[in-house]
Amino acid sequence: MLEDLLKELKRDDHCEILTSWKEIPIRVSLPIRWVSPQERFVSFDFKECKLKSVFGNAPIYLKFNELFILCRLFSNVRDELVLEVEAPVPAPSIVLREFIRVEPTEKEPVYVSFRMDEGFSIRTKAADVSESGIGLYLSKDDAKALLDTIVGIPEYGEKIHMPFELEIELPQEGLIRAEGELKNVLSKEDELYVRFGFKIRLDENQAKKIRRYVMKRQREILEQLKSL
Repeated sequence: MLEDLLKELKRDDHCEILTSWKEIPIRVSLPIRWVSPQERFVSFDFKECKLKSVFGNAPIYLKFNELFILCRLFSNVRDELVLEVEAPVPAPSIVLREFIRVEPTEKEPVYVSFRMDEGFSIRTKAADVSESGIGLYLSKDDAKALLDTIVGIPEYGEKIHMPFELEIELPQEGLIRAEGELKNVLSKEDELYVRFGFKIRLDENQAKKIRRYVMKRQREILEQLKSL
């Protein structure tokens, strides 16, 4: 299927490519240089693109009509971007997000604290923040302790969506409280940290604080993009 799709791509056709940088969605339209359907490579002319440096660790998607195709960065040297096509996927989260998500700075981190009835507590830096959710990384030891606390055995099915209180410390905006619900856990064997994704619920006053922080941080990121 992929090989047939790639055969439809022609030199100088423009394709939409999506990725993200510091959690801000990035869309660019680039002309095709060459296509190798059997090896699943697509090369794009990169010389007019002002956002070359954003293509890196974040997932990259090629939009083909209404289809999204996950790609791996093979090369972005000089004026050529080469993507290795992997597989068709559902519309990625960067397309479906209802709320803007941003990555905090190291200089002004966002801290997240939560406490459980069982006495377990933790305070760590947020990886990303939006009005509807927050992500964070924990060491594997802390991750195991947290999962043992909120999941438990055999109550896994009952407790994985158990709500609990989160405290979020925002630069300039101060401390806000939210009801958090664990939505996903992402871990790789070769990595030291585990990523936790939480859905959060806020009253309107608390939501306004996060909204102001997100908009301010988004402006900062966009200014950085202009200087790349």
